[in-house]
Amino acid sequence: MGDQSGENGGNRRKRTPKKPTIMDVARVSGVSYATVSRFLNGNPHVSPEAAERIAAAVREVNYIPNNAARSLVRQRTQTVAFVMHGEPETITTDPNINTIMVNANRRLGEAGYQLVVLICDTDEAAERIARLVRSGFADGWILNNLHVGDRLFTVFRESNAPVAVSGVGYGGQSPFPTVDIDNHAASTALTRYMLDQGYRRIAYLRGPNFIPCSYGRFEGFRSTMRGLFDPDLVVDAYGWSRADGREAVRLLLAKLAGIRDDAADGNRPDVAPDADFAGVNPDALDIAQLLRDHGIDAMMCANDCIAAGAMQYLVSHGVRVPQDIAIAGFDDSPDAAASTPPLTTVRQPIGRFGIEMADMVLAQIEGDEPKRIVWLPTEVVPRQSA
Repeated sequence: MGDQSGENGGNRRKRTPKKPTIMDVARVSGVSYATVSRFLNGNPHVSPEAAERIAAAVREVNYIPNNAARSLVRQRTQTVAFVMHGEPETITTDPNINTIMVNANRRLGEAGYQLVVLICDTDEAAERIARLVRSGFADGWILNNLHVGDRLFTVFRESNAPVAVSGVGYGGQSPFPTVDIDNHAASTALTRYMLDQGYRRIAYLRGPNFIPCSYGRFEGFRSTMRGLFDPDLVVDAYGWSRADGREAVRLLLAKLAGIRDDAADGNRPDVAPDADFAGVNPDALDIAQLLRDHGIDAMMCANDCIAAGAMQYLVSHGVRVPQDIAIAGFDDSPDAAASTPPLTTVRQPIGRFGIEMADMVLAQIEGDEPKRIVWLPTEVVPRQSA
């Protein structure tokens, strides 16, 4: 927001100058963050030329090291923990998580830190991680996919440890430095694209509602559809995987066929894989004809994996994409380009999440003030599926 002033210019609030950080020193000196960190910590493995450039940059940006932070150098573990929430099977097959983790590991490695991965899949695991936080197990923490109301948020608030949170829709509501995208705006842009292509009767496979980005993406779709929005064409997927997409589209087909009311609780569809519905198996339906009967010409999905799973199921049952139904995903993960046909989607710079979160944690470790939130750009990527 701009400065506030009275009619005569009184009571003007002055901006507080931004405190120079170690990142500024690295930028001005033209050397890596790791080299600057070694120099400031007295590490002898810095060339005379680099040391001279760093010293000049320190003077130029007027960087003042945090002496309290410097005094803790010898007590560091040189590790940063990456906490992932979810089932191990889902985590290991999610291309987005792998990309974020690889890029964070590379950035941290350049600064002399080792990334360690912790999976929070049960209450017991959450308690073990809480004990590790309180024990000073790691110098910093990167949190990925923490659920709404997750108790680990409280644990980290109490610990005062360096923390950064991945973009899962918390945005400015996050209690910690955050890297995110505007899910609502991105979904709005994708919905407008679908409408511009002439699609009008669009079904939606929504992501699990314990992750905030699911709500943002769905609301972007719903608000843009306006009078064309039909709540009967919305089905919740339990998770983010291809298998969840296959089961979600089967639920949708069962609703369309009138052989099942959607009794899911909004978190987990109460359906087993390959289950019949009221004695009728959706697999036995003429799915293409069912879609025509209901006038459904398109489907949007909360992420690419859900979209790929749904599309795989439909194509295997004789549905042509996009001739019978157009399909769009979200993320521009490897699943999008590798699908047949390739998925129309929203691109977000997944690799930058890991880099930005690593930088946020490193800044805090060094006693610097990190950015409160980094918003990353998105764009609609049209492909053959829509």
